[in-house]
Amino acid sequence: MYKVVIFDFFGVFCSPLATDWFKASVPDYEPKMQEFEALCTESDYGRLTRAALIDEFSKLSGVPPQKISDDIEAGVRINTALVDYANQLKTKGYRVACLSNGNHEWTQRVIDEQGLGHVFEQVIMSSDLGMVKPNRDIYERCLDMLGVNAGDAIFVDDRQVNVTGAEACGIRSLLFTDTPAFITEFESLQSAQ
Repeated sequence: MYKVVIFDFFGVFCSPLATDWFKASVPDYEPKMQEFEALCTESDYGRLTRAALIDEFSKLSGVPPQKISDDIEAGVRINTALVDYANQLKTKGYRVACLSNGNHEWTQRVIDEQGLGHVFEQVIMSSDLGMVKPNRDIYERCLDMLGVNAGDAIFVDDRQVNVTGAEACGIRSLLFTDTPAFITEFESLQSAQ
């Protein structure tokens, strides 16, 4: 039986804040998307603080840093149905953890401000480890931190490349598209055990 469900955060529990802001606020975002993603990756590795990332977004977009910060904060959308389901999983004996590419300061701030700290036994951030999904090392480090084997875990992410990376480490993984589809797929896995 699976013991722990490891969820991604942005795109699963929370809207992808920076990407949503960029696409909504920068009319000519498409030619700048590669540079934007490179900045996000630098932040995911822990090489840019939240403030430095916002300053870089400002240089790229021409939008003042404070407006970027305010607009991103206003864009927080929490998947409350998934929060409820994760809490149900815990009552069934599952451990629930988070493994996310992202800036620790930014992610933890959202988790704290939205009252989600109780959902996750542990929040494991790429910026704290200096490695990002889909690098094999981050999945192995996550399993070590949780004290479980790959066969004891299920990983859930909204990006296929990250799902594929976890599967390569022997972790049963599900691609998250929406909450009802995830619940159906997860419960079918439970029934098959």
